Amino acid sequence: MRIVGVTGGIASGKSTVTGMLRARGATTRSADEDARAVLADGSPTLAAVLDAFPQARAEDGGLDRARLAAHIFADAAARTKLEAIMHPAIIARMQKAIADARADAGSGVLVYETPLLYEARLENLFDTVIAVLATPELQRERLQARERRGGRDPLSEEELSARLSAQMPSEEKARRADFVIHTTGSLAETEAQVQRVWEEL
Repeated sequence: MRIVGVTGGIASGKSTVTGMLRARGATTRSADEDARAVLADGSPTLAAVLDAFPQARAEDGGLDRARLAAHIFADAAARTKLEAIMHPAIIARMQKAIADARADAGSGVLVYETPLLYEARLENLFDTVIAVLATPELQRERLQARERRGGRDPLSEEELSARLSAQMPSEEKARRADFVIHTTGSLAETEAQVQRVWEEL
């Protein structure tokens, strides 16, 4: 089985591209889903996060994700601290899923949506990497739309800039990747790029 990583900046369209690959027959997984799994109620990772970031504890004793996100995007040291807690558990889940896929004697493609693929130095887990890019202006629009869908207040310009600058520049991800898909155009244009990559895969 071929193991493909899909990466890119925040709100670049990674999930859209991953979904299009799924529609073409790929098996898909998400590091964000792994992150939610390791923060399940009662998990040691959740306990460690709440100990390290008591300000992110919700009234019910669980994790207030929005409050945690606001804190870590405003403070690079806090973000590094959170990653040190969470990344080992997330990466362990990823490694197991990929090892299981490689052990499958059948053909096929496993697509793993991995936002911090390069930042966490995970290139060696994948046979192929796809970088997904959008313009910063479109990323800002998508981030604000995401906040509206979640019933949250709009992000300030400072908050938007902090989230966009928290990851490796998109141009560097594109330089390192095997394929690049631009999502600034129409969905049909994105589909056409995905189809060309799928044929290569």
